[in-house]
Amino acid sequence: MNIVGIHPGHDASVSIVRDGRLIFASSVERYSRKKKDHTLTRDAFDYFLSVNNMTIDDVDCITMGFWNMRNCDWIELFSPDDQAYPLNTFGAQRQDSQILNHLDEYDYKPRFVDGLGYSLPPFIDNVDPPFGNEVIQVSHTFRVICKIDGYDRPIDGVFVRHHTSHAASTFYTSPFETSAVFTVDASMHRPDNCSSMMIGRGGVLQSFKSPGYMLGNFYDVATEFCGLGPGTLKAGTLMGLSSFGNVKGNVMENWEKWSIPFHERGTTEDHTYSNWLFSQISGKFPFVGTARQDYLDKVPGYEFINRVYQEVYSKEDSDSQEVMDIAASIQYLLERSLIKYINELYEETKEFNGGNLCLAGGTFLNCNANYKILQETKFERIHLFPACGDDGLSAGSALFHYHFNLMGPREEYTTNELAYLGVDYTHQPNTMYEPHQLDLDVVADYIADGKIICWYQGRSEFGPRALGNRSFITDPRRKEMKDILNSRVKFREWFRPFAPVVLAEHKEEWFNMDFESPFMLHTVPCRKPTEIPSGVHIDSTSRVQTLNRDHNPIFYDLISKFNDRTGVPVVLNTSLNVKGEPIVETPEDAMKLFDESDVDMLVINNTMYFKN
Repeated sequence: MNIVGIHPGHDASVSIVRDGRLIFASSVERYSRKKKDHTLTRDAFDYFLSVNNMTIDDVDCITMGFWNMRNCDWIELFSPDDQAYPLNTFGAQRQDSQILNHLDEYDYKPRFVDGLGYSLPPFIDNVDPPFGNEVIQVSHTFRVICKIDGYDRPIDGVFVRHHTSHAASTFYTSPFETSAVFTVDASMHRPDNCSSMMIGRGGVLQSFKSPGYMLGNFYDVATEFCGLGPGTLKAGTLMGLSSFGNVKGNVMENWEKWSIPFHERGTTEDHTYSNWLFSQISGKFPFVGTARQDYLDKVPGYEFINRVYQEVYSKEDSDSQEVMDIAASIQYLLERSLIKYINELYEETKEFNGGNLCLAGGTFLNCNANYKILQETKFERIHLFPACGDDGLSAGSALFHYHFNLMGPREEYTTNELAYLGVDYTHQPNTMYEPHQLDLDVVADYIADGKIICWYQGRSEFGPRALGNRSFITDPRRKEMKDILNSRVKFREWFRPFAPVVLAEHKEEWFNMDFESPFMLHTVPCRKPTEIPSGVHIDSTSRVQTLNRDHNPIFYDLISKFNDRTGVPVVLNTSLNVKGEPIVETPEDAMKLFDESDVDMLVINNTMYFKN
């Protein structure tokens, strides 16, 4: 059975669950070459099927955890006529549509089509009451029929609640039989859209409670107010900037009061609350004014700006000490509140959580917070899915349908089976550069000599982190290497750190960690910051990836050879892309980047290319 999960929103993606096992997942941006692409074209869909030896004839079911027909205009959804119509209102903000549904003038009034059922609206996000009926509240899903343009066979489908899809992506890929699950993201202003707490046992994943945690959304908005850019693109930049600042005293005093659940606030409207909270932290109120210049100029990523008419700090202000202190305060608020909510979740589920916690949602790409959660909460074991953000929704919706709806048995996954879910390209590109058989000794020598290596291997990663298959690799011992990387290839903010990869057996010698971090989702203190100065941040921490040989044998062997030469079992790793571009996908993408960038060597699978 082939279940294909799709996500037609920002970080659009396609995943395939075959006979209950997640075998493939990829972000559409890797195919389209558009950063954070939200459009799932038929060409991209067919391509991802083809690389898995499938056509649309092989698809048994299509699942989704979010729906926007504008981003996927070749599919129309219908509600089968043998189920109750699932939606009371259309869309995430249209509570008035119970009236609109009955007006002939309303473009998306449900219509009945024989053999398909009743048409569903072009946008479906929030399906909790009052938007969806109470049946959805219990099951998390409703059935749909997918009508594909130019294709006669209707395909069965399932819409899975957004945060249930997040939860499924992490629980069903975890090694845990039972676990508490916490999901947090920035799905904008409604509590049921921004967080959830669930409990999983075997194939069952149920809602536990709606925590009303909203600070994932605030973090997104605050990133914009700090002048760093849209939170969808730049939340990680705020995290990096926070290490340069000092937490304000009023935040230390009031963080608990300011992070109370949505339903305990004095206001029921989060847009206003976010404005108020930012003003309390910064001392500046985000007044409405003229449209932001970056929006009017359509700078890259402008379409992700949420507060078009509110600008507190400009881009030029964004690395000032004033903003650094605000960033530090916002990060502190996020960390302390997440720890509080997670410890409460532990206490409420300790009789049946098995000591396990699964996390998902874009907020848990915050590596600083993840380390604090690991160190300061009561859970014994924590699992994160590498595609924590909305790209993971395609995998989560497909896994939920198989394990929960169809009651299919759970599967076990190794680290590499979750990290490298993309396409495996085995060919070499056409090029003017002379190919050479890969020699890891030569590559290790180049790294030790301070060269920049483009490293391309096997299947692409799923999620935003480069984990050793699409990476720039350099020497972390050189203090100037961070600035060299920025000035020659990455061109990003001066304060953003680069990440080290350490051989797992050496992790405790070099970093304050007794756990694995295979997906680069934890920021940990470095024990030897002066020995790898370009691999540590201003606060002597590192966003570290731990590497076992069975995780990625060839990358492991390369680092081992570098260790033989230098006594340092660590290399510097950053994603193989330049500013504003997605991580490279194909050998042709890698060769283009190599040709256009100031780098020294390109390795594609078993072949090396040199600039000089």
